Amino acid sequence: MEFLTTLHGHNRWLIILFAVLAVITLILNRKDPSEYKKNTLLFGSIYAYALALQFIIGLILFFPKAQALEWDMSALRIQFEHATTMILAVAIAHSAAAWKKLDTSRRIKNTLIAYLISLFLIVLGVIRIGGMSLWIGS
Repeated sequence: MEFLTTLHGHNRWLIILFAVLAVITLILNRKDPSEYKKNTLLFGSIYAYALALQFIIGLILFFPKAQALEWDMSALRIQFEHATTMILAVAIAHSAAAWKKLDTSRRIKNTLIAYLISLFLIVLGVIRIGGMSLWIGS
């Protein structure tokens, strides 16, 4: 379990990297929205699927952690808040697939908004579970 905890903790940096790459490619694609560029689709897909994988790892870790906390309601509440925030982040990141039939400029705009919201939720969820020290390393 310790390996999964470490993997889950370190993977957040990859998730953030993929999110930033997806957002950058979407912004660059907005300048020329004649077509949905391959890199835009690639980085968006990597971000969404890496986030889903991260969520699965977190879910595997959640139940033993919740059981170990027993009836410490304050700690359990934080765990549930983190899990709920991350479920929303995953769902919003994957919502981009719903806009495949829109015209390219609207698809890019909606996807960009969805990725930014999911990225914001990820940052909030990580801050909630461990504070800013998880981001700045102190």
